Amino acid sequence: MRTINKLLLGATAVLTATAASAPNQLGDLYNGTYPNNLRQREALNICAENSQSFVRFLASDREQCYRQMRGIGAAANYSGVWSKPDRAHPQFAQD
Repeated sequence: MRTINKLLLGATAVLTATAASAPNQLGDLYNGTYPNNLRQREALNICAENSQSFVRFLASDREQCYRQMRGIGAAANYSGVWSKPDRAHPQFAQD
């Protein structure tokens, strides 16, 4: 066996042992990096597209991204199917 193959095999063994000994921390890292919440996931995708310095794996960058995206969302002024805030309300003829 070549030396490089031995090193790769050793590194793989160390990574496997680390993952097996701390599965909760790896799960938390994945859930923080790729959250189940659709709005948070979209916010992280937008931050990654717009900033080259954004690192999804850093909790501080994720929190800063959420703070930035919180101000962008528009509040709905109306509720219901026919009352979307991005549509004009129909004007009815007056008698």
